[in-house]
Order: sequence, then C-alpha cells, then structure tokens
Amino acid sequence: MTSYVEDLERVENELREAERERDLLGVRIEGLRAQRDAFKKLVEAAVMPGEDLKDLTKADAIVAILRASDKPMTLGEIADAMSAAGKYTVKNGASVYIDGLLKAGRVVRVKRGLYSAA
Repeated sequence: MTSYVEDLERVENELREAERERDLLGVRIEGLRAQRDAFKKLVEAAVMPGEDLKDLTKADAIVAILRASDKPMTLGEIADAMSAAGKYTVKNGASVYIDGLLKAGRVVRVKRGLYSAA
C-alpha cells in the first residue's frame, strides 16, 4: 500500500510541475505575441504612404524603421522588423549597415547596442 501512496505523491508532484511549466509557456507565448504585434506596428509605421520597405535599400529601410520607432532599437530588433517587412535581414547583416549609417551620420548610437535615427 505504501508504494501506491508514494507513486500517487510522485505523480501529483509531476503533474503540478507540468502544469507550472504549461503556465510559464503560456506567459512566454503571450509575451512573444505582444512583441510580434509591436514589431508589426513599427513596420507599418515605418512605411510612409506610397512607400514600401521592399523598394528601399537595406540602409534606407533601417533608417525608416528607426525613425518610426519611439525608442532606440537593438540590432536584433532592427533585423526582426526588417524581416517582418519583407527584407530578410539577420543581426550580423544589420550590423554591417549600421556601421556605414553611423559613419554617414544617419544613425546615432544611443548607448552600446542601441541605435536611433539621427
């Protein structure tokens, strides 16, 4: 009888842990959905009437996205926003363009890892 009690306690503990993990995953999913929605808004705001990011160079698209953002962005956020707008970019690719934009004075480094339109 004791082994059944122990087995029941073990299963109840595992069930509680699995339910906790499910709840945490649900919170993470909601957070990711909120980030996605925020990036969609940034992308939509970056596109001026009659302007499509797909028609811009990557450098110009980065500047448009940074202008539309109400806060400085990381390279990862810039790359994600560009990819969502149809200009596939990775973080390292955005870094190459940011360097040139910094030198041209079109972008400013707010602090390490955060950029804003000039």
